[in-house]
Amino acid sequence: MIDPRFLSVFLSGIATAYFALSAYFLFRRKESSRLQIVVGCIFLQWTVLNLKDFIFTQYDASSQVLQDIVVLLDGTSLIGYTFLLYELIRPRWATWRKALGMLMVYIPFFILYAVWPSQTVINCYLVCLTIAGTVIFFVWLRQALTYAKYIRDNFSNIDDTDISWLRIVALFFVICQLIWVAISIIRVPLADSLYYASSIILWQYTLERILHQKPVDMEPLVIEPAVGGGRFYAFEDTLPKMMEQEGLYLNPQLSIKDLATHVGTNRTYLSDYFVNVLQTTFYDYINSLRIEKKSIPLMQEHPDYTIERIATESGFNSISTFHRSFQKLKGMSPGTYKKKMNAIRHS
Repeated sequence: MIDPRFLSVFLSGIATAYFALSAYFLFRRKESSRLQIVVGCIFLQWTVLNLKDFIFTQYDASSQVLQDIVVLLDGTSLIGYTFLLYELIRPRWATWRKALGMLMVYIPFFILYAVWPSQTVINCYLVCLTIAGTVIFFVWLRQALTYAKYIRDNFSNIDDTDISWLRIVALFFVICQLIWVAISIIRVPLADSLYYASSIILWQYTLERILHQKPVDMEPLVIEPAVGGGRFYAFEDTLPKMMEQEGLYLNPQLSIKDLATHVGTNRTYLSDYFVNVLQTTFYDYINSLRIEKKSIPLMQEHPDYTIERIATESGFNSISTFHRSFQKLKGMSPGTYKKKMNAIRHS
């Protein structure tokens, strides 16, 4: 049977190599975005933290002071989590000044433990980290909901800007942190192994997502007060005609700014029109037109067309977006709808 302590040492070495190689990969990519560079820096932090574990596990595992130092250093991983979450919804949020500012918060605990090395200090440290992590997460969640709404109000293609995948990452973050807190209390080598394995899975999933992620700056909408008890939209009659006659919705990269320029208005009033008059988002408005005006007619006229071809010719940038939008609009997948239509045709 494998010695749990040996397994812990082995996985800490694997984790160190994984984060080091991932950081190297991100820094060496010619097309790396700022977000990817930030994640590369986070990977460097995790390389150091895991290397520290690999080195410390070579010494006396029963040393209470050594174990406490490991806990104190591991707590700084909250900085990396915070930078990832906020950089995704607020581009250029992560700076060295913020990193230094967050690190300074840890200094009093390090000094206090150096003066008074006790379990009481460690317990207070864990409680403070738990509270800080909870506050950071819920503040981020509120801003993330605003960001997600902004994306759907301004873009018809959100595959590279959508952050719904973060729900999985956030859940993993919580699980990893709970495992870490448990490790800090019970200090069992097998729990260490579980933490190393789960952290690799978490960050690999995150890495795959951020390679295609395009953060968006949220431009504020400035709505002027309505005059005479209501708001006048000069484009209200021309918008449907333009969409129909010029097929603007077939542009996979169409944004609300592009559409506003085309109809002779600004993004503020067009967004206000979608929300308050049509009671929808720009994203749903465009994709419903793509389905009603193009996808369904294509299914009727060309039963031999594949779902992928129908999605592409309807202006969808990806098959996943097409499936989600079709399911929301029609209550069934495009494949099911197509089969029902073919069944009716042959009945």
